[in-house]
Amino acid sequence: MTDSKGEIKEKLLAALAQAEHMISKTKLKIKDRFNLIEPIMIMPFYGFGSDHYVYLKGRVLEDEKIQNNQEDGTMLEHLKDTYKRYESDEIPGIKLRASFAGQDIEVVTDEEGYFNVEFRADQKFDYAVAGNKVRLKLLEQKTDQDTLEAEGYIFVPSEDVEFGIISDIDDTVLVSNVTHFLGRLKLMLTKNASHRSPFPGIAGFLRALGRGSNNQGQNPLFFVSGSEWNLFDLLINFFRAHDIPQGPLLLRDKGTYFDRGNFETSEKEYKQEKIRHILDTYPHVQFICIGDSGQHDPEIYQQMVGEYPGRIAGVYIRDVSPDKRDEEVNRIAEEVRRQGVEMVLCQDTLEAAKHAADMGWINKEQLADVEQECEKDTHEGDNSQA
Repeated sequence: MTDSKGEIKEKLLAALAQAEHMISKTKLKIKDRFNLIEPIMIMPFYGFGSDHYVYLKGRVLEDEKIQNNQEDGTMLEHLKDTYKRYESDEIPGIKLRASFAGQDIEVVTDEEGYFNVEFRADQKFDYAVAGNKVRLKLLEQKTDQDTLEAEGYIFVPSEDVEFGIISDIDDTVLVSNVTHFLGRLKLMLTKNASHRSPFPGIAGFLRALGRGSNNQGQNPLFFVSGSEWNLFDLLINFFRAHDIPQGPLLLRDKGTYFDRGNFETSEKEYKQEKIRHILDTYPHVQFICIGDSGQHDPEIYQQMVGEYPGRIAGVYIRDVSPDKRDEEVNRIAEEVRRQGVEMVLCQDTLEAAKHAADMGWINKEQLADVEQECEKDTHEGDNSQA
């Protein structure tokens, strides 16, 4: 058998995505022909920038009026919002203009309605003057009620950061049972953002790393995940509901497993590509990486340690897999250590926080806060399951 199970899964997803794309394309043509398109809008995602570079991704789609999973929403309302996310009607081939720091860039959305804009400058961007927002404007309309303008926020690290943080989301920050399909499906369909569970103490640990050793820093945090952009608003609401520090999200396009007749890269290669983007944008910043053992995070971070010597300060892997997988992770960790980087397989957040305190990345006071938050989150989690 030439293909592994993972490769077969990728090819099946590619075929399904291509079929879905053809259906969406036909649906849009029919709606356009009979003037059935709903008012459209620009949905900018969080971007990020450095001294000479700014990046922003977004999407143009029909306004589905998603209710954002309010605390008092019913399961039926949540199911309706979930359907709207995954059946979003994107608008391909539409022009828009992005403006920042005196530069204007015109782009056209791709087949899934996505667009990317990149601003570059020989001189340093003066964010005090330009601000941290990219102005976006549609150059075409589909209806008289279209929302033609939007603003995308840009995260810009300060000049005196100690390090950056790159974190996975599923089964690293958010309990999602990503390795169990039925468990993940149930969670996605029946839980709104505020009712989903973070791993105990993870919010406190990320806040501590963000503030750094002196508890005063603003170290940048990036989330790189195989989750899809359709879940962007749900994830943002989850972070807010559980006081998890926010940062740019680099997620995956739902409908692009098949691209220009070729199977798209695997999730592993996709995440490596996004991490490279971050490391290349901030060449003078070291990063602490956080992931889990259930997917490919140990292999991904091992690859980054090899490709970017001296750039990865440490790696934390949450243990969510069977013992056989642990043996693989420990082997990878040993190989990484030989390159001068600690990869720690952790049973819980507190174990990672203790190691970070020993390394001087957070201080003892922050460690005590993480320990208290672990106890609080565990207690609340037990009560929610009771």
